[in-house]
Amino acid sequence: MFLNPSQWFIEMTLLSLCVLNTNNMENSLHIIGALFTAFFGVLAIVRPKRMAAIAGIIPKGRRGVSEIRAVYGGWMFGLSGYAIWSQSLDVFYCLGAGWFGAALFRIVSFVTDKSFSGQNLRMMF
Repeated sequence: MFLNPSQWFIEMTLLSLCVLNTNNMENSLHIIGALFTAFFGVLAIVRPKRMAAIAGIIPKGRRGVSEIRAVYGGWMFGLSGYAIWSQSLDVFYCLGAGWFGAALFRIVSFVTDKSFSGQNLRMMF
């Protein structure tokens, strides 16, 4: 049985703070960023239609739901889980570069697609 995403996030946060090396603020921020990403990954795996609504997309049939679970869920959870497990700065940087790229091209989309809105702006943070 799956935990709901909020329960999972709380348990993973507590586990990370107790077990992992969080002796300095920089490492703690890496872990918090990875947990944030993992939370959205678990949300996409457990509640793909909810994740689709957050992302502003509409899955088309079973394949669309599967795509949300695989790309939004599996990719986010897999990469962030590996970052937390390995404690590799390179993996944390890769995760950060992915979020930076998403934010950058959201800004590009504001101009090219005229998609600026308060909700779209909030998705950057």
